[in-house]
Amino acid sequence: MIINHKRKKMLCALMSSALLFGMTGLGSAEETEQEYTFDEYVVTANRIPVKLTEVAAHVTVITGEEIEKGGFTRISDVLRSKNVNTGSTSFGSFPVLNGDDRVLILVDGRKMNWPHLMFSGNDHVINIDGLSVENIERIEVLRGPGSSLYGSDAVGGVINIITRRGDESRTAAAAEFGNWGFKRYSLTTEGTAGDIRYLLTAEQKKRDDFEYKDAVTGKTRTHAASDIDQDLVTLRLDKELGNGRDLSFQWEHTNDQSAFGAALIADGSAANPAGRQDLTSNNVALTYRWNQDSGAANFFRVYRNTSDGTLYQSLVKSDGVSPYTYDLYANGAEWQQNWKLSENHTLVGGANWLKEHLDDKDTINRGVTTKSVFLENQWKLPDNWTLSVGTRYDDQSIVGDNTTSRLSINREIDATTNIYASWGQFVRNPTVAQLFSNTIYWVGNPSLKPEEGNTITVGMNTELGDGTKLQASVYSSRLKNAIQWKSFWPAEDPGYYENVDREKRKGLDISLTKTLSPQWDVTAGYSYAQIKTTANSTGYYDDPKNSQPNGYHLGFDYHQDKWKAGLTLRAATNRSLEKFTSESYLTMDLAVHYQINPTTRIYANAYNLTDEAYELIGNVWYEPGSYPMAGRSFFVGIEHRM
Repeated sequence: MIINHKRKKMLCALMSSALLFGMTGLGSAEETEQEYTFDEYVVTANRIPVKLTEVAAHVTVITGEEIEKGGFTRISDVLRSKNVNTGSTSFGSFPVLNGDDRVLILVDGRKMNWPHLMFSGNDHVINIDGLSVENIERIEVLRGPGSSLYGSDAVGGVINIITRRGDESRTAAAAEFGNWGFKRYSLTTEGTAGDIRYLLTAEQKKRDDFEYKDAVTGKTRTHAASDIDQDLVTLRLDKELGNGRDLSFQWEHTNDQSAFGAALIADGSAANPAGRQDLTSNNVALTYRWNQDSGAANFFRVYRNTSDGTLYQSLVKSDGVSPYTYDLYANGAEWQQNWKLSENHTLVGGANWLKEHLDDKDTINRGVTTKSVFLENQWKLPDNWTLSVGTRYDDQSIVGDNTTSRLSINREIDATTNIYASWGQFVRNPTVAQLFSNTIYWVGNPSLKPEEGNTITVGMNTELGDGTKLQASVYSSRLKNAIQWKSFWPAEDPGYYENVDREKRKGLDISLTKTLSPQWDVTAGYSYAQIKTTANSTGYYDDPKNSQPNGYHLGFDYHQDKWKAGLTLRAATNRSLEKFTSESYLTMDLAVHYQINPTTRIYANAYNLTDEAYELIGNVWYEPGSYPMAGRSFFVGIEHRM
């Protein structure tokens, strides 16, 4: 009997899980009744609800209540308030985890990353500020590789934005105003109709060109072509089917007609002073779940994500005149099953099918299909040890197949303390644009290999008493076949993509929270990230694009009676002057809320109170300071629930 090469690799990939499956004791596989309190569990790290003290990973949970209390209107501001590093420009933001911007973005477990250049100057990321904050139940930030569970793109980590179901019947309207003509209006209505829950949100944001402090002259300048014009709508319908079964329909719509000045050039003017974009996305998903009352995460989902856009007075087609356009879609189907094989052994498995397609109405009209299967075993061992072993096999129609695995061990010392260690592989497949582009700006390379590597993480979570909680982790990762765009700019010939780089990362993240009194809480955090690369060199050297070699975070929260307030300080040091205008920066943000009555609240937010001149992204084509952050700004708003 002859077995082809791909089947051999698939069998090898699943062999460890199959063998470990067979090692399970022959005890009863009865379900144990268990009460699940969602706030005590996370789902992203293991794809099933697991207690925080049983998770062998560094996970940050941001609740919808914290988002509301902070008055946040952008997901990037939410993440930065919790010491999650981001890159930001005048037109969007993306997260950076473990010093890496190759981060997988999920909405309720659905992949949002696209096989195209969705963020100018960066092939790795998507704009997280194109997602609504109005319907969020919680955000789970998982640091470290997630490819064995989620496949490509989960290199530095995974961010899962979990939306909430409709609750009691109510409608809320909000209005907010601020610097540079900022206006934001939102409407949320939710309730029940028989056994159906519904939640509808609508949001509109507009802002004129923002101002920033020039790092060289210290003067306040206006960033041309940086205005914002966004509409966001979400709808979620949930129908209870009984016996732990439900059906969920979700729709997310975004229309972005903001300016696209992109970077600033040497004289401080926008690279594209008349640049604009017209981007529209529509994502729909239908999910059937079962055995939800026992805490299982069993589901079958079908979904379709679409995104189309036109960029005016900036990028052009190969004729050198016509505005650049693109039309993207992703059709997916996912199945996941959770088996309770014994009291101490759980198996999670599933399969995925995903077809992604890019048509730029010019030189690319190509698609890629990925078929995947995954298995993860979890054992509860004596003395509160938990062992997890998982493997995923992906077969992509263009670059072929790859296998990623992980192994983790966790010790739950008591109800509030655990220590863990993990090793995990990751992969990031080249995008359709990287493989087949043929524009005047860049040329694809059909011979590109996937970026791949592994990460080792060791960490702990504990409560020290007196309302003090500590979370800490250290990591070390290696990556090979990193894809780089070799630019010839500003020469006329386009650049091209190639596998040229190896990268090494190591670092740590520490966060501390303490309740000082019934009214006061304080949080403090420190992160260290060392990034070494071989790009354009024969040996390793420090990557000058590292935006946060040392990051610091300090926050104070006050809450009493009708008042809530928060003060957040963020800082970074030891940055390279080759890519940034300053080696360090310090910013301060303030949020104040007052509940006038049970249905109405007013709030005020202030950002960058220090009026710092700084950037969160190093220059790509021009001089340092190409992507300045907004200067000191103030916003006031009111929300009324009917």
